[in-house]
Amino acid sequence: MLAITGGEIVERGHRRRADIAVIDGRIEGVHEPGRLLSGSPDDPDPPRPQEQAAAARAGDGMLTPIEEIDATGCVIAAGFVDLCARVAEPLALEGHVMQITATAAAMGGYSALVAQPDTDPPLDRLGQLAEIRRLAASAASCHIVTAATVTAGRAGTQLAPMAELADAGVSWFTDTGPLADWGLLCRALQYASPLGATVAVRPSGAALGIVAPMHEGAVSARMGVAGEPAEAECAAAAAAISAARRTGGRLHLDRISAAGSVELVRAAKADGLDVSASVTAEHLLFVDADAAGFDTLMRAEPPYRTAADREALVAGVNDRTIDAVVSAHTPLPPHDKDLPFDEAPPGFASLETCAAVVLGHPEISLEAALDALSWRPAELAGAGHLGGGPIEPDQPANLVVIDLDRTWTLADRGSVSKARNTPHRSRRLNAMVRATVTGGRLAVVDGAPCDHAGTVAALRSGIAR
Repeated sequence: MLAITGGEIVERGHRRRADIAVIDGRIEGVHEPGRLLSGSPDDPDPPRPQEQAAAARAGDGMLTPIEEIDATGCVIAAGFVDLCARVAEPLALEGHVMQITATAAAMGGYSALVAQPDTDPPLDRLGQLAEIRRLAASAASCHIVTAATVTAGRAGTQLAPMAELADAGVSWFTDTGPLADWGLLCRALQYASPLGATVAVRPSGAALGIVAPMHEGAVSARMGVAGEPAEAECAAAAAAISAARRTGGRLHLDRISAAGSVELVRAAKADGLDVSASVTAEHLLFVDADAAGFDTLMRAEPPYRTAADREALVAGVNDRTIDAVVSAHTPLPPHDKDLPFDEAPPGFASLETCAAVVLGHPEISLEAALDALSWRPAELAGAGHLGGGPIEPDQPANLVVIDLDRTWTLADRGSVSKARNTPHRSRRLNAMVRATVTGGRLAVVDGAPCDHAGTVAALRSGIAR
């Protein structure tokens, strides 16, 4: 049995102090504080886990194993769900790498993530889907949900076999980038609608032939670096929303970055369209001026924009216009970032820090943060049984314990992943994941990964994703 005691459970619209008992992967009960492990013989209604422990003692003298997490002073929430993370290349990956990625996710409080299909080759066939699921089955620290591409080979010219993939359980389709062919996007939304699937598109200037490493503005001009105007993202977002309006399909705008895009999503929702949006945690912190020193760790996709854009994104998270904050986890080897700013690939290793950035953000409320990290992305991905679900008896036990007053740095704590492409290595973060429970099993405890099936040994062997 696993007991989580002393914490405050936070769910949509209400908070309560209670202790949680977990048995056989599910929440056995949510009990009044202090009763779960009290063992008082005078208790007229002792909780069932206590009775089981007593029966075990009477039967063979052995104490039933009880793992306890003391969550005093901490918040307990449903496990986080990440809608955008690079996880694996299904035909060129060993299982331990998937395990390490899952462990990194658990360190960040995630009990589930949607693996992006921009692998090599792209995940657009049933055989590849089966392979990545086989590898994911060994990654016990975090549930891995597989997405598939919208178009065959991510080429943007013809649709992937969406119906076959949906029949195999795929509900999230994305090319992890723009889809320039508006007619093809309309067809994808039409196909996806009866399948109950979502089509995710990143609105980008690339759809208009504009590819640049920076936001176009005064900072890019001083740097002498080409810029992508915010209007290009907004034009792509407007085109995608118009396709959703025409078809009635379920559209997700992945990683928006401009104030104009936030307003477009807000208007689409007001019109009753089935449109959602996400943002990265980094875009809630950084602006284009933070990249003025040509630090390639500040190369992001999309590029960081102005302070006004950042403020609009934060407001969008707080008022729920923006549905999810995603990690956009993209681990890269050091030599990929050891290039000139405009040549280095964008992206960051962020599974371990994403939630901490949002939960410790001074302008984002706790409930808005949990909505964007857990409850809403779980709904969008259809993954309420893997994370973001209710904390009630008989529900799957996917939980996270968060210390909102614990400051730390990645450099001091150490990282599961050996990828160093993160702007947060020495940055002080103001919230820490104390424990993560995935499928009823402790994946992280006291801010460190649990040693299940040799995972920690593999981490320490120097092999990391």
